[in-house]
Amino acid sequence: MKRVQAILALSLAVCVAAPFAAASQAFAQTTDADIPGQKNASHDITIDGWMRRSKHIHGLAAAYFTIRNTSSEPHLISGVSSTDCTDIDAYHSEQEMNERTASLFSHFTIPGNMTMVFPEGGYHLICKDFPDSVKPGDSVPITFSFLGGSRKTVTFKLRDRS
Repeated sequence: MKRVQAILALSLAVCVAAPFAAASQAFAQTTDADIPGQKNASHDITIDGWMRRSKHIHGLAAAYFTIRNTSSEPHLISGVSSTDCTDIDAYHSEQEMNERTASLFSHFTIPGNMTMVFPEGGYHLICKDFPDSVKPGDSVPITFSFLGGSRKTVTFKLRDRS
């Protein structure tokens, strides 16, 4: 290999590898609790929603909601849970479901200054093993967890199946 070719090859290797080395350093130094702009997610986000039992499958309830991010910072939902559900998955009424769809709300970004609606017929939450003891008109606590460690618990009223 000629000296010029060796210098060019070395330069190319440094140019290609440097961004990856810098990125791995940046990722290694950041923890979930200190990501810039994320600690106020629970204050920046408002959520209004309601639920109803599945007409066809015992023990399932669907949750529909509107979520608003009043901050200019985007916030990421890192999980959704409830004391009344053994598990909560995402579901879309008219699309094929798979593992990635089910885990949608474990990595879902709400852009800054945005309102998003999750209505009947679209993406929504499915509560598994929903107890028979919860009656129409009762409130169900749903906890949204956000990147950065904050959480927001809101109540969704259970409506009749109609």
